[in-house]
Formats: sequence, C-alpha cells, structure tokens
Amino acid sequence: MYTMFQDVRYAFRKLLHAPGFTIIAVATIGIALGAATAMFSVVDGVLLKPLPYRAPQELVRVNSMGPNGVMPMSPLDFIDYRNESRSFAGMAAIDGTTMNLTTPGESPILLQVGRVSASFFRVLGVSAERGRVFAAGDDDRGAPNIVVLSDATWRSRFGGDAGIVGRTVSLNGSSYTVVGVAPAWLSIPQNANAWVPLQFSVNDLDPSNRGAHSLDGVARLAAGVSVDRASEDLGRVAAALATKYPDTNTGFGAGIVELQTQMVKDVRAALWTLFGAVAFVLLVACANVANLLLVRASTRETEIAVRTALGAGRGRIVRQLITESVLLAVMGAAVGVLLAHWIVSAVVAFGPKGLPRLDDIGVDGRVLVFAAGVALVTGLLFGLAPALHSAQADISGMLKAGTRGSGGRRGATRTRNAFVIAESALAVVLLVGAGLFLRSFAQMLAVDPGFRPAQVTTASVSLPSVKYPRDHDAGAFADRVLEQVRAQPGVQDAAVGFGRPLAASHIRLTFEVAGWPPSTPADRHVTWLRPVSADYFKVLGIPVVQGRAFTADDRADGRQVLIVSQAFVRQFFKGENPIGKHLTLSWGRDSSEWGANAAAGGDIVGVVGDVAEFGPTTTPAAWVYAPFAQLPVSDLSVLVRSRLPEAAVAKEVQAAVHRVDADLPVYDVAPMTRVLAASVAQPRFYTTLIMCFALVGLLLAAIGIYGVISYGVSVRAREIGIRIALGAPQRRVMQLTIRQGLVLALIGVPIGLAGAYLLRGYVRGELYAPSGPDVLPFAVVPVVLLAAAAVASYIPARRAARVDPAVAMRD
Repeated sequence: MYTMFQDVRYAFRKLLHAPGFTIIAVATIGIALGAATAMFSVVDGVLLKPLPYRAPQELVRVNSMGPNGVMPMSPLDFIDYRNESRSFAGMAAIDGTTMNLTTPGESPILLQVGRVSASFFRVLGVSAERGRVFAAGDDDRGAPNIVVLSDATWRSRFGGDAGIVGRTVSLNGSSYTVVGVAPAWLSIPQNANAWVPLQFSVNDLDPSNRGAHSLDGVARLAAGVSVDRASEDLGRVAAALATKYPDTNTGFGAGIVELQTQMVKDVRAALWTLFGAVAFVLLVACANVANLLLVRASTRETEIAVRTALGAGRGRIVRQLITESVLLAVMGAAVGVLLAHWIVSAVVAFGPKGLPRLDDIGVDGRVLVFAAGVALVTGLLFGLAPALHSAQADISGMLKAGTRGSGGRRGATRTRNAFVIAESALAVVLLVGAGLFLRSFAQMLAVDPGFRPAQVTTASVSLPSVKYPRDHDAGAFADRVLEQVRAQPGVQDAAVGFGRPLAASHIRLTFEVAGWPPSTPADRHVTWLRPVSADYFKVLGIPVVQGRAFTADDRADGRQVLIVSQAFVRQFFKGENPIGKHLTLSWGRDSSEWGANAAAGGDIVGVVGDVAEFGPTTTPAAWVYAPFAQLPVSDLSVLVRSRLPEAAVAKEVQAAVHRVDADLPVYDVAPMTRVLAASVAQPRFYTTLIMCFALVGLLLAAIGIYGVISYGVSVRAREIGIRIALGAPQRRVMQLTIRQGLVLALIGVPIGLAGAYLLRGYVRGELYAPSGPDVLPFAVVPVVLLAAAAVASYIPARRAARVDPAVAMRD
C-alpha cells in the first residue's frame, strides 16, 4: 500500500512538472469521458434504471392485437380480459383525456387526466404522497366524483397547500373532491396532471359497442407467472371472445409486454446507437492520449534508464507509468463528470419532449460509478502500450550520449502509427454513421407534409359536457368563435376541426359503402375520421384534387356529405371514381332535435391531397372528412391564416375564445411551422448528437495525425537539415512530410469504410427510409478525413521546410 502511495505521489509530481502535456491529455480524455458519461446517463435513465414502482419486473402493459398490430381495448373486452384470465394479480384500464380546471380568481387551465380503474394505484404499488389513492368502489357508476392530483399540479396550481385533501375543485364544470396527491415520479399516462376514476357508462357497456377500442391497460403478474405464460393465458381469452363475438372480435387478439419495454420501445435502438457512437469517440481519445504518452516517454528515457540501473525492475517501471496514465484518466473523469452534468441538464431542458422518462435522467450514483469504472479501464487501455515500450528500452543505449532513445526506435514508431491508423478508421466509422443520419434527416425534412404551415397558427379548446351537453352546442360554439376570429384585422381566414395535422386527436372507425357487399369481420373497412369546417382545406392549403370542398351550405339540416383523401381512394376504390358514393360510418351523432343517435355518413363530394397526419416518417393513411356542422365534437382546434406576427395571432385567438366563453382554457397555441418542426424533434436530436460525436472524433484524429507528424519532424530534424543542405527544395520537404500523414490516414480509411459497411445494416434500421443506395457518405467521408489529415500535417510540414541545416546538424 505504501509503495502504491509512493507511485501516486510521484506520478502526480511528474504531471505537475509537465503542465502542457497534462492539460492536453486531461482535456482530451475529459471531453470523451464527459460525452460517454452523459450518454450513459441518458441510456441509464431511459432504458436501464428500473421503474420506480413496487416490483416493476411484474408490471406489464395489456392491449388488444388487431390486424395492424397493437391497439387499445374496448371496455367490454377489458372486463373479459380481467375476469377470465388467471395469470394476473390485478389489472387496470387507462384512458387518457383532458379536463378543464377552473379555480376562483385564476385563469382556467387544461389538465392531462388519466381516467383509470380504482385498482390502478394498487396494481402499480403506488401510495399517495398526501391523502389516499383510489379504493374499491370508487369507479362504480354513481360513485362520488373524486380526483388525485399530480405533485406538479398540486405545487404549481395550489401552491403546495397542505390542506388540499378534502378540497373541492371544478373539472369540466363538475365538482370533484381531492382525495390525494400522487408521488412526483408517477408518469402513467405520460404527462398526467391528475387521475379520476374510470366509470363505465351505459353506452360503454352496450354489447353493440364491443368494437369501440379506446382503453390501454396495465397489469401485475401473479406470483411465479412468466410473461410468456400470461400471454398464452390472455390469448386463450381473446380467442374465446373471437368465437363468441365474431362480428367485433374476429381477427383480434390480446397481447402483453413488460411495462418498461413498452415505454421505451420507440427509442431503445436509437439510444444504443448513440451510446455506441460515443464509445467510438472514447476509443479515439484513448488512442490519442496513448500517442501523447509514447511521445512523453521518449523524453524520459534517461530518467527511466537511471531508475532501471539503480535496481528498479521492469514491473515497477510499468506500474509507475500505468499509475500516471490512470491518474490522468481520473483527472479527466473529474472534468468529464462536470461536463456530463452540463450536457445532461441541457438534454433535460431542451431535449425532445417525447423522449420517455426524461425526468429520470441525471448524474446520480450509478452514473458516477460508471464514470469511475470507465476512467480506470481507459487509463489502463491508453497507458499499457507506452509503459511496455518504455520498460523494454535498451538501458546501455539510453545512457550513451546522443542516443535517439525510444522515440526513434522502430517499435515505438510503429505503435504510434498504428494508433493514428486506428483513430482514422474509427473516425471514418463515426463520420459515415453521422452522414447516414444527416442524409436521412434531410430526406425527412424534404417530405411534403401535404399542407402549407407558413402563416398558420393553431389553438385548441375542450368543451365540458356539463356546459355543452349536446353536439349542436359544440357547433354553435365553433360558429361564434370563427365569427370572432375572422373579425380581427389581418386574419385572412379561419377554420375549426377535430384536431389538426400532427395532433394526438384522432377517430378511427369502420364504414360501409352503399351498393357494395357488407365487409366481413376478417376484412373490415377501416379509416380515420376528422370533422372540419368549410374553410379547413383552404386555411391549411390542402389541395382539392377532385370534386369540391365543404361550403357554408353543408349545414346540420342539409344533405350529408363527406370528403376523402387520395390514400382513401387508392386503398378502397382502386381506380373507381369515388364521387357520389355513399358511406355509412360506424359512429353515431346526436341529432339536435331529440338527442337520439343517428348513423353518421354521407355522399362523397370531393377528394383532397394526402396529409402527413402522423409525421413525415409515416405513409399517408386513408382519411374521411365530415362537415363540422353535421358532425360537431367537443374537442376542437382553431386554425387561423394571417400575415400578422405569430404572437399577435395567438393572442387574438385566445381573446376570441374567451369572448365566447371566459371559463375555457386555450391550449396548444403554436404556429404550425413549430408544430411541424416538433414532429421531427427526436430525429433532429439523434442526428445532432451523432454529428457532434463524429466531429469530435474527426478533430481528435486530426490532432493525433498532427502529433505524430510533428514529433516525427523533431526526431528527424538532423536528417531534414542534411536534405536541405544537399539541395532539397522546401516544397519537396513539405510534400514528403504531408505524405507521411496522408499515408497513415489512407491506411485507416479502407479499414474504417469496411467497419462502417458492416454496421450499416444496423444503423439503417434507425433511419427514415432513405431512397437509393448510401453511396454519398461513403464517398464524401474519405475526402473529408484526408483533407483533415492534410491540414493537420501542413503545420509540422512548414516547420520541417524551415529547418536551418546548420542548427539541425549542430544540435
């Protein structure tokens, strides 16, 4: 132990005596370790860290499985899944919705609310932070209205009032009693501000509505039951339901997946790809610092020779030099942790909001252990080769005056060159990967969204059923708001719709075409539906390619009409003219006279262009549009086209809504250009990170080439002086020196290209369907690396060309 302490003290003293070398080495490894630590923090917080629930490995997500994959359950299917399965200790249904919270003296706000079964908190193993959670019977029809608030809502809206439990609040115009405050880490459904009991209505339990899929579910496995066994059990129940209810359940199954896996499935591969990229950066940094240590070792050969002559064994010399490299790594890790803390803070603050478990990301004890472990491994990794080379030196040769030392020995030179070749190859792999991501992202941005977002501002409102009990109330509200908005100066036009492109509000339903044979349970006609007002297509710039758009004459008491998208025509009509065809939609509407449900539908009067409703990475789906006056809904978006500044338009829209109803919160107020940009936030985030990693790798590789060529010039100063004295032109000396750097890069390029090609298949899985071969990155990257190598070699080459022969031969 004392000997180790001596080694550390001696290493620290030697590093202090070489501040230039120490600063460069610590900065190099600190930047790489900082990036690696920050990326591990993201991977750990999102993918690896267990969910904060009791026995999280027992929690699974429950859903129906339709022809197109995972989909929500219907209320009746959920009840049967829960009652007939035998593999679960508990199961709860989840339905995300929005509710307006109004409190005296404050502006109304919109809450993201989870409507959940009373067993929801028990299944998750969550207790209240204050008060209580739901108990059995809270979700019975007719039970009192109660709510559990999120910690964030309790603190921001109620100031952390200790007396919140038992207080009455107004949600959607109805009184709810606050029974508890949930822990801050509860995030199911995502971004939930409150939870209310899910009470099934008579309509939910109507056998004719078994096909209405709207619920997600969470369950806890029974003791000793595996996911596979539970999946088989639930599949048995789903198969029995398909036999019993063929009209609604044919072709539908049930599936479960571990809750944590389901939460991160969309980002898992991308995050591991980024983590792999930062590992490459770390390897480049290790090679760079190893080269620095080799150069430094050449200046200490006399010292090492003396220590060896005085009896220090080869093992002791190696241990001393490795101690120095590990100490460098530890110092770099300290810098890296500080850098990682800053990077993680930036990711949490500015990262894509769709990234799951974003609040779980942080530099905690697990991350610090990772940083310490990586520092130890990298210290050994970049210190071992220089230490072994120094320990194998010729002692008698070193002690002779005028020896070149290990710096000029062929073995050390080969090792330095090998490190530079490795750096070049790793940099090529990084740059090609970054090029593939950048090309993919550029293709994504080039996709036509199907609408013109410029000069369009959107805002959303949700009408409470207490105040707007009938559909025609929603229609009247929309008319009044549009009248107010259109009266504002600078507004070119305005429209409303159930949601808007790139929104989370969608209606999916089945339909029948008059004159066609009825669809079978195994071959249902399924489409998306959006009620919109007359000028919706005009405001968004969606082209009408056939027939006509909606007009003011398409009133509630007029002829029922519909408009379909081009994708709808391609999927269902296959070249047949759709104009005039009558569709019957499997969705009722409230007839304003007597409140009875009547089948929705109408004659197709127009075809409009396809819109990237779910983002530019998705294939356009089949859509049906209905006049808002004929099919009004309580959740609507207002869209305004205006040449005024976006902030002014947003303010006017909010004012117009509040002139109609001052109690309604206006939310999701944003220009459509920002909405479109947000739809590619995650790909932009991934592309930016991997580009940064690639540029750091390129910079480190260039520094490595510079270091090797620069040191080679210093070692060969006498030889270069002789060449110049014998008449070699400066240009020729520069060419020879630059060629040395280019040769090292040229050897690394094909190795890197081969590695990039092998990894290409994995990376392509994370890209937006690039068209054509990936030739461009493979062609451009070698040019970029060789250019960087030429620049890095130019400075030492100029120094070599200016060597004074007399001084060089005398030195």
